[in-house]
Amino acid sequence: MTHLRRTNLMSFILIPNIGEDVQVNAWNWRPTLEFLLARNIITSEHAELLGCNGCGARVDADLANQMAAAVENKLSTMALGDRMRADLTVTSIPKAPQVFGPGTQPGDIDVTELYSATYEWLVKFKDFCKRCDGFMVS
Repeated sequence: MTHLRRTNLMSFILIPNIGEDVQVNAWNWRPTLEFLLARNIITSEHAELLGCNGCGARVDADLANQMAAAVENKLSTMALGDRMRADLTVTSIPKAPQVFGPGTQPGDIDVTELYSATYEWLVKFKDFCKRCDGFMVS
C-alpha cells in the first residue's frame, strides 16, 4: 500500500465524455486506484495523476473499458456489503468509525482499514466506466 498519497481534498469528480458526472470520496477512490495499479491497468504515474484533484488526468474509452472489466472481475469475488481494503483484501466486516483528535498519532491509524472501496462503489464505477466513453478526473 505504498502508493496511497495524502491530500487535503477528500472527493473527486469523474467527468465522462458521455453521461453524468460521478463523485467519489477519497476513502473509496484510493483503493480503487490501488486495485487498478496492482492489475497493471494503469501505471504508477497515471495513478498519481488520477489521485490528484485538478490535474486534468484523463482516461480514454479503451482504458475505461479495461477498468470496467477488471472491476467486474473483482466484483465476482465479492458480495453485496463487502469492501475492498487498501491492501486489496476483501472483508464483510463493516468499517469501524475512525476518531481523529489532537493526540492522534500517525501510528494510531490503520490506513488499510481507513481506505476501503465498497462493493456498491465498485458497481457504480464499473457501470460508469462501461458507459462513459472515457473520463477526466477533476
